[in-house]
Amino acid sequence: MMENVTKRPMAKVRTTKGCFGTPVNTDLNTVFEKLRSGDNEEKVARIANCAMLAAIDGIRGERSAAAFDALPYLIFGVTFGKDGLADVRAMTHLVLLSISCHEGMDRIRHLQQQVSQLPYTLLAFMGSSRKTLKVVVECRYGDGYEPRTVEEYALFMKDAHQTASRLYQVLADCDVQPSNDGVMAGCRMSSDAEAFYNPDAQPITIVRQQASDSQARLDRQGNVSTGPTAAERERLEMEYYACLDKACEETDSAEEMVQALAHYCHKARLPEELCVSETMTRWLSVPVSDELKRRIFRTVYREPLDEGRPVSQMNEKERIARFIRDFFDRRYELRYNEVKRIEEFRPRNGQNWPWQPLTKRDLKRIAFEEMMEGGYGWSIDIETYVQSSLIKTYNPIREFLHATAGHYDARHDYIGELARRVPTAYQDWEKYFHRWFLAMVAQWTGRSRDFGNAVVPMLIGRQGTHKSTFCKLLLPHSLREYYMDDIKMDNAEQVERVLGRMALVNIDEYNAKTDREQAKIKRLLTERDVQVRAMRSDQYTMTQRLCSFIATTNDTQPLPGGDGTRRYLCVELTGVIDTDTPINYPRLYAQAMHELDAGEPFRFFPHEEAEMQEHNRPYQQQTSAEEALLAYYAPAERTSKHFIKAIDIQTELAKHLRAEDVPNIKQLTVTLKRCGFRNGAQHSLRGWYAMRRDELV
Repeated sequence: MMENVTKRPMAKVRTTKGCFGTPVNTDLNTVFEKLRSGDNEEKVARIANCAMLAAIDGIRGERSAAAFDALPYLIFGVTFGKDGLADVRAMTHLVLLSISCHEGMDRIRHLQQQVSQLPYTLLAFMGSSRKTLKVVVECRYGDGYEPRTVEEYALFMKDAHQTASRLYQVLADCDVQPSNDGVMAGCRMSSDAEAFYNPDAQPITIVRQQASDSQARLDRQGNVSTGPTAAERERLEMEYYACLDKACEETDSAEEMVQALAHYCHKARLPEELCVSETMTRWLSVPVSDELKRRIFRTVYREPLDEGRPVSQMNEKERIARFIRDFFDRRYELRYNEVKRIEEFRPRNGQNWPWQPLTKRDLKRIAFEEMMEGGYGWSIDIETYVQSSLIKTYNPIREFLHATAGHYDARHDYIGELARRVPTAYQDWEKYFHRWFLAMVAQWTGRSRDFGNAVVPMLIGRQGTHKSTFCKLLLPHSLREYYMDDIKMDNAEQVERVLGRMALVNIDEYNAKTDREQAKIKRLLTERDVQVRAMRSDQYTMTQRLCSFIATTNDTQPLPGGDGTRRYLCVELTGVIDTDTPINYPRLYAQAMHELDAGEPFRFFPHEEAEMQEHNRPYQQQTSAEEALLAYYAPAERTSKHFIKAIDIQTELAKHLRAEDVPNIKQLTVTLKRCGFRNGAQHSLRGWYAMRRDELV
């Protein structure tokens, strides 16, 4: 079908986690046939699904990266030689326009029909995310000039994209996304049975701007500016002050200082008038007339300079620091993850790929890349910059919660709906789960600094009822890496780190924990802040506790005997939990934030803790002390004949039990209270009101 059509060259490249591999040259005809073949339909569907989930969660995950890697990245503007991406072989003059179509397929087809009527449209097809329309056009300079270097071609591509964007925005009434990718601008391969291709399309004419020392632009007030940019101005001023500092150190008289300053500024190739102006306006205290200052600079600047690079008067450390900062501003994005307490990075390739932990291997590779560009920094210099407070901080949990603002419709109880997925006969489950959920979110946002989230919902049911799955589904996809299925109590420092770095921990199979581990868990529930020791450091820092707990078990009596059951919210399942219905996470957490902002309580009141404690009694294991006590005594009325001291009860029990089974006074006192015996005083003696069971017969 396309045999007689002139082939237009381009390139494609496979990616791994967003990193480009070796490019392969192809042509526009082949890409068009592949688009219409339908071979990539399933892969495109996965990308569209991942894009939808990313729009909900705000953050792409590894599954999203893998989905995008399944399709090659198309580069329309250049072709490459055998040395890969560094070997630009030909410039195709093809420019890619990406048109936003968030309204869906109908909008894409409408715009595709419109752009297909324009004589400039070479190729028009639906993007792999199903949210954009991709349009390829050819652009040429009107005077016939051909860019000779990659740098010139990058400027051409920038001008061409701006011109084509304005043209299509007017003619097709569409919103063209900006692009800063230069010669590497492109998109993923897609699948579109209705893709449009016109090999005879006309090129768009670009007006070539004549080269000048400064580029015209608009400032914030809308005025045209033709001077250096703010960044360039800062660099020139810093270089000037470095020259001034050195001149002041090396000279004694004012005139000699001005001469040395002019000499160093000239060697650094700083603009003469800028240096003269700075010297005349900012150094009025120098006892040298303005006329003499200008004459000294004019005399020095008449001297010819040797061939080579400008000689900077900044010290070596300052040059290294500025080069490293400039390197990262161009090549990599950095951030410090406050929750994980690690640095993360990603390349500035415009693909918005997932952030990766900055490992030692990555740091050494980046240091080598910086040296390959002619930088002077070593690994230790780059590490100093990366690990400094100059890097922006990032809290993924708070970012997600803030992103949910405005999603709550105030007409639906999403938290209650989530609780009702758990089938149970416990009437207060929905109310108490709602309170616990608010406490969990309050813990994340730092609202509960005076007390931690001290209650643990415990799901009790047979295997296969989706208890653990439900616990994991409480967190959105973007926060699942801050969920832990269990906690090991052996390493105290690891436990403390979990409290500060995990959003939710599921204590799976709670009944399998030893008495000692259960006691530690009970202590952790009441902690407000966490002391964490950094690796290879003997210093402890106090950090906010982040973690809340939930538990699962198959045992119908998972709680130990004693008085600490007010920390648990036992709910026995009567069926299988619904984990198939999708959860609307933005609205779920938007409701929690809305209610917290409105002042809804997120802690349990004493009377509610007492209710939960009474509810939990059937789920407690009976201790040997309880069994022994209830076997021989029963609670009695407050009468003098039923008054008996604890030591007398212990003595009576000792007559019927082995020595190791006899409870001590402390155990006996706790057991009496827990089993409903009332205490009091008779004749200044403290005791309990009980009667022997043989008296009941």
